[in-house]
Amino acid sequence: MYLVQIGNITDYIFEGIAIIISIIALGVTIYDRKKAQKAIKLSERAIKLSEGNIELSIRSSISEGRKRMNEAMKDVLYFKLDYPKEDTKIIEKLFYSALEDLINQYERACMLYLDDKIDKERFKIEYSKEIRNLVENGNYKEKYFPSHTSSYKAVLNVYGSWEDTEKKLPYSIP
Repeated sequence: MYLVQIGNITDYIFEGIAIIISIIALGVTIYDRKKAQKAIKLSERAIKLSEGNIELSIRSSISEGRKRMNEAMKDVLYFKLDYPKEDTKIIEKLFYSALEDLINQYERACMLYLDDKIDKERFKIEYSKEIRNLVENGNYKEKYFPSHTSSYKAVLNVYGSWEDTEKKLPYSIP
């Protein structure tokens, strides 16, 4: 009879040890999960900060491009006023170079938008009017935004995705 009782006590001890180990494992799991959740929150915050930096950089580069274009426009105007009989081709090339640089800034911003690297809702709120004006402006539309030959595919894709789908404009380029 003593052997049966010793076996039962041994079983209880092993079961108790198994329960203790399970409780410790559960505690470690809960601790690791809380640590992982904290790390996830920190990484989400880092991503948001990174997006914010990208958005500030986009705005800064577009503003700088717009400033250079406005200066070039002013230079063309002053040149025409100061030298009305002179050829303006060279100064106009400088203006178009500044304009193309500005459009390139929008193109890069639209690439980031299409690649989901920035907040799409905020981007649309901030840039929808600017991009619409850029694409629809009669002065530049024919030269820079013909739907099938434009070098600015990202701008046209973003513009097309924002426009009313019922219009069925040829601006959505695959």
